[in-house]
Amino acid sequence: MSGRVLIVDDDATFQRTLARALKKEGFDVTSAHSAAEAREALPREAPDVVVLDYQLPDADGLGLLEELQPEANGATFVMATAFPEVDVAVEAMRRGARDYVPKSGALEECLLRIQNAAHVASLGRSVAEATAAKSEEVDQGLLGESTPMRRLKQQLQAVLRSDDLTVQILGETGTGKGVVARWIHFHSGRAALPFVAVDCTTIPDTLFESELFGHEKGAFSGAAGVKMGKVEAAGRGTLFLDEIGELDLAMQAKLLRVLEEGEYTRVGSTRTKRLEARVIAATNRDLEVAVAQGRFRADLRYRLERFVVQTPPLRERGDDVLRLAHHFVAKQARALGRPTPTMADPLLDALRAYAFPGNVRELRNMVEQALVLASTEHLTLGEFPVLARALRRGSIPPGRDGSLPPPPAPERGSWAAPAEATQAPPANEPEPQRATEGDAEPAPTPQRRPSARAMPGPVPRLADIKRESAERECAEIVAALRSTRGNVSAAAKRLGFSRYQLMRRLRKHGLR
Repeated sequence: MSGRVLIVDDDATFQRTLARALKKEGFDVTSAHSAAEAREALPREAPDVVVLDYQLPDADGLGLLEELQPEANGATFVMATAFPEVDVAVEAMRRGARDYVPKSGALEECLLRIQNAAHVASLGRSVAEATAAKSEEVDQGLLGESTPMRRLKQQLQAVLRSDDLTVQILGETGTGKGVVARWIHFHSGRAALPFVAVDCTTIPDTLFESELFGHEKGAFSGAAGVKMGKVEAAGRGTLFLDEIGELDLAMQAKLLRVLEEGEYTRVGSTRTKRLEARVIAATNRDLEVAVAQGRFRADLRYRLERFVVQTPPLRERGDDVLRLAHHFVAKQARALGRPTPTMADPLLDALRAYAFPGNVRELRNMVEQALVLASTEHLTLGEFPVLARALRRGSIPPGRDGSLPPPPAPERGSWAAPAEATQAPPANEPEPQRATEGDAEPAPTPQRRPSARAMPGPVPRLADIKRESAERECAEIVAALRSTRGNVSAAAKRLGFSRYQLMRRLRKHGLR
């Protein structure tokens, strides 16, 4: 085993004997004979383990333990003393020591305890590094400098004042409610503890209680063994209840009891367990309306809304859409092992003007599909079929050069847009007049339309919006399945769905 050990002891014989034995085990050892030397050596040597004498010539060992811990950068402490008393061991561990070794004990036992302490320090640093990396990753999910995003970040800073506060996250689908929940977790004092997410839309009502609270063996037909629920798995970490507005009323009542009393029981058990996790809930529903309709409990709503965070839709975030687009392009290019492509000005204009009903998730999926389709290192509207169709329909104004992209040729076996959705008449030409039987006189000659630059396009009909949404979803699903070679689980992860949700959409669109 390897690692760095700092021995702080004025007993030269003990120090030499222990250092020689540790070096044989592969440790790098540094010695200090006083508290003053220990204060200098600790930041310089960055040890994994500090073996600290209980009595030093210039300091009390327990006092020095408390002094050095904040500067130890994850090092573990082992207290050593020539007076093996239980009270001393208890007090040392109460103040933060990992272990306690008597100098009169066997050298092998002392080595074993130091090795265990080094292993704990190594695990702790690995967890800290992974937590820091995850924290940096979730920070990237909150890119943006728009006024709504600055307001959101101010709300999140306020949330960090308490690690116990229940938080309700409201926002449209695709605005990043899950990202916000993870940000809160990884910037709290619970960051090194589990983050357990529960998607309330993917678990059948009949199994939800078992999934959330767990069950005992034989609790119901098919319960072949004991199962730990999501609440128990979260431990003292964070429990994230996504789309909580979809819960049925019976489960809402049981969840309210857990939140109010802080207790729950596994299905089929009478033993009460404590809720220790912080609860964060999210929904895209207007809970006030749901309460008025009798679909959500008012008391549960008030219990969840101890602190409310609102995630803004992408259409209200201005130039944040371009920041996010560049971020997603660079991230997807790295994932594909290719250089980061540039984006044409008309594409940037279209991104800025598009309303993004699917919000950030839709933008991310667009970019991922575009990089799969792109054959050059310069992205154009040709790789963004949804934006191209919106331009031709007049849903968004043309780019700064006033031109519209040509209709993309449908691929063999792909989901092509209907002809009426992809082929619009030129902006300056009249639509043909259809004659009907019984016309008494010819239809009047229609007036020439103003150019698309002169006036906005026609207001889309509800049927057109639904059709476009279905086409867009089909295209994204097909692109995801192609990029994952038909792997449904991987495609679901890429799209931000669960496997169950993707299978349901495949059946809905006739793709399965």
